[in-house]
Amino acid sequence: MAGKYQLLRKIAQGGMAEVYLAKQTGLEGFEKLVVVKRILPHLIENEEFVRMFLDEARTAADLRHPNVVQIFEIGEDAGTYFIVMEFLHGQDVRRVLRRAAELGKRVPPAHGLQIIIDAANGLDYAHKKQDLQGRALNIIHRDISPQNIIVTYDGTTKIVDFGIAKAASQSVHTASGVLKGKYSYMSPEQASGGEMDQRTDQFALGIVLYETMTMTRLFKLQNEIMTLHAIIECNIKPPQDVLPDFPQELNNIIMKALSRRREDRFKDCRELGEALEEFLAEERVLHSPGRLSSYMNELFKDELAQEKALGMPVIDQEG
Repeated sequence: MAGKYQLLRKIAQGGMAEVYLAKQTGLEGFEKLVVVKRILPHLIENEEFVRMFLDEARTAADLRHPNVVQIFEIGEDAGTYFIVMEFLHGQDVRRVLRRAAELGKRVPPAHGLQIIIDAANGLDYAHKKQDLQGRALNIIHRDISPQNIIVTYDGTTKIVDFGIAKAASQSVHTASGVLKGKYSYMSPEQASGGEMDQRTDQFALGIVLYETMTMTRLFKLQNEIMTLHAIIECNIKPPQDVLPDFPQELNNIIMKALSRRREDRFKDCRELGEALEEFLAEERVLHSPGRLSSYMNELFKDELAQEKALGMPVIDQEG
């Protein structure tokens, strides 16, 4: 692809694109693992899909923050469009929660809250991003979920997949009433097809926070219609009712982020992150990306041992 990228293997496929682990090569034996996202061949003639794909690239290309996936290149090759982004050596939050549950343990608050604090910082940056002329891009991710928050083995947390993000720069706009995103991580306004702002991402992150701290699903019901109704009604069982020893202050923070009315949530994701940092400080809980790294390396020691034996990353392709 464009002579620089060797596709190693497919690691995911969605409705619009396929994703590959690839190797970038260059002068003097330069090699680097990257991820290549390529529009599906049968959609290349569909102008709307091509515009949506390029909208994602435009939205994410200029986002440069430690907690947001970095885009390296956008290009066209052999009649198709592709995006090249950094390879994140780690696991998504869904798999972190699943592995902890398999071991019969809760994710320690120090590590779980470190993940959410860093994700909140990345989202806050994206929400407030301006173009070169100083105009707000008004980015809303709209698909925050455990699958789209990656924790690397070095303890870095990154927001990924701006594929359905809403931004002022987009050329394709979602029709009123059309739902996009994972249903069980929508906000009430998103589930009802209403007007959204950046606080819809805060609500979604609040769901991830709730599930990370309680190890229980919040809105996942028997079918999508029941799930959407539950979100719109927003009758949430407080974490303290799930775990009797749950701290009052953390319970209050989570319930504020999950307020049905946007006006009752935190002003922005930065304020949510700061509230969590203050809670950890008051509880004298030590937390850091380094400590999170140690936890990740212990939690996924079998995968890392397998990678060492194979000499390359092992990527779970499960959906």
